[in-house]
Amino acid sequence: MRFVGASLAALPIASVGLERGMGRSACVFLLVNALVWPAIAQLLTRHAARPAVVQFRCMVVDSLLGGAWIAFMAVSAVPSALFAALLVADKIAAGGTRLALKATAALLLGFLAAWLAMGTPWQPATSSRTFLLSLPFLFVYGIGLSALSWRLARRVRSQNRQLQRLSRMDPLVELANRGYLMHRAQQMIEAGRALGRRDCLLMLDVDDFKRINDTLGHRTGDEALRRIAAVLRSVSRPGDTPGRLGGDEFALLLAGQTPAEAMLLAEKIRSLLHADTGSDATMLDLSVSIGIAAAPTTTSAEEWLARADQALYDAKRHGKNTASCGTDWEVGSTSSRAAPMANCWPRCTASPGSWQADRHEK
Repeated sequence: MRFVGASLAALPIASVGLERGMGRSACVFLLVNALVWPAIAQLLTRHAARPAVVQFRCMVVDSLLGGAWIAFMAVSAVPSALFAALLVADKIAAGGTRLALKATAALLLGFLAAWLAMGTPWQPATSSRTFLLSLPFLFVYGIGLSALSWRLARRVRSQNRQLQRLSRMDPLVELANRGYLMHRAQQMIEAGRALGRRDCLLMLDVDDFKRINDTLGHRTGDEALRRIAAVLRSVSRPGDTPGRLGGDEFALLLAGQTPAEAMLLAEKIRSLLHADTGSDATMLDLSVSIGIAAAPTTTSAEEWLARADQALYDAKRHGKNTASCGTDWEVGSTSSRAAPMANCWPRCTASPGSWQADRHEK
């Protein structure tokens, strides 16, 4: 933009200079300002330790020189107004009001110093040629400045969206992190209360994960977590939210599903993990325990998570590699509500609410 602005601004300056009998020294200075100064500013910026600071200083120099050229043109109305307006506008676009104030002060300083040095020339009338030569600077530089500002604003919006996405994501498994999971859980509780819909929360914990890390190393443990994350992504529907609570604990928010349907999905997750192992003998054999809790109608996301955690504890207590609905199972039987995953699928194919696991099957 400096190359474009300086070269186009030289046209009306040269026109006024020809009308006033511009000398050789003024012509050389105009060529240096139009062609050499932008290259110097670019080199200074590229090799600076703090490029933004140097660029802002160069922009203040631009305004200083612009003020001097306004004085040289004897305050010719059209090009002087264009120079002043666009020199202030690009500073606002680049650095806000703080940079604009500094640049405006430099513009006034350059104008007063040059104007007084040349004997306060005053010829505000603008010739037709100078007016026409001012138009390229107005349109090309003005439109270019607007286009550049739009590109920068779009880039900033894109970066903000990316930062927002990263702030919601667990970097290891690329699922929602705990903070965003709790936010979504609270949203689902409120939506379910308004719509009369029941949602479910699956809370998963890798069985004997400490042993995996201690015997096979943390790299293998990380790969195990990524496998589970991939399975959770594969079973999620639009509106569901899979995430990692921390360590080896995962969660899956299920929109509009009953505990019976959630139990079927729990077995599907276990089956997919087993299928991964069966297709590759070198892969680690993983098992998970799963707690299931229906969304509360009057309490918070923390209470919902606590109920799922209690169901997960029940599953662990009944031998691991199991799923438990805790107190949310629809039958309400006093018998165990936890079932070994190997036995879960055939029983869950019955009508919802009819399945129970007997204590001897654990």
